Formats: sequence, C-alpha cells, structure tokens
Amino acid sequence: MIKTVGIVSLSSGIIGESAVKHEVNLGVKRLRDLGLEVKFLEHAQKGMGYLADHPESRAQDLIQAFKDSSIDMILCAIGGEDTYRLAPYLFEGDRLKNIVKQKLFLGFSDSTMNHFMLNKLGIKTFYGQAFLPDVCE
Repeated sequence: MIKTVGIVSLSSGIIGESAVKHEVNLGVKRLRDLGLEVKFLEHAQKGMGYLADHPESRAQDLIQAFKDSSIDMILCAIGGEDTYRLAPYLFEGDRLKNIVKQKLFLGFSDSTMNHFMLNKLGIKTFYGQAFLPDVCE
C-alpha cells in the first residue's frame, strides 16, 4: 500500500519557481486528499537555475528516495531535457546499484532515461504521469 510519495526533480527544477507555487500547493492538496503523505526530496524545490547547475544534487535526491524506507513511491516532478547528466553521479562507484530496491517509480518524457537506468538494475518502473503536469495542473 502506498502511504508516502517522494517527489524528485530529476530534470527541470520548475516546481521550485514562485510562478508555479499555487499549482504545487494544489497538487500536494490533491495527493493528501487521497490519503497520501507528500515528501519533497531535499533539492526538488531549489528552482530551475540551481538544479540545472547541480546534476549531482538531483542524483543525490534519487538515491535518497530509494534509501528512505518511509517513501513508498517516487514521483518525478516533470520532464525536461538533461536527466542524462545524472548518470555519472548515479553510477560512479555503483552508488545507485548498491542501494536500489524495488519501489514504484513514475514519470515520463525525459524521465525515460531514469526508467532505462533503473531497468538495467532490475527495477520495474511505470512510465506515466508526473507531479506538475498531471497531478497539479
């Protein structure tokens, strides 16, 4: 049973921008109305500029989402265009391989890269909705 959804920004950092704050609040309310807890990973709401400049922070959030036993499902915030930049930080020293375990992972578009990476590690994922375009809007 899913109780807690962890939101990660693996591509665009738009959910950290003030222009979409009202949408993010609405999305959180909708998930809570379904009886779910919502947990934003540490860097998920740092904004577009920060996340564009820090792919290592985005990778850290994905690793933390898999490590955090309270998170039942990992939901991508939105697609984007540069998830591939996370690969060195996820695969260096087998960082992701050493901690990954089966959890629901949901996202689309640029997150396809994440689906491929996780599939290589034996994780089954779901290609589908993302937080901002599908839950919030």
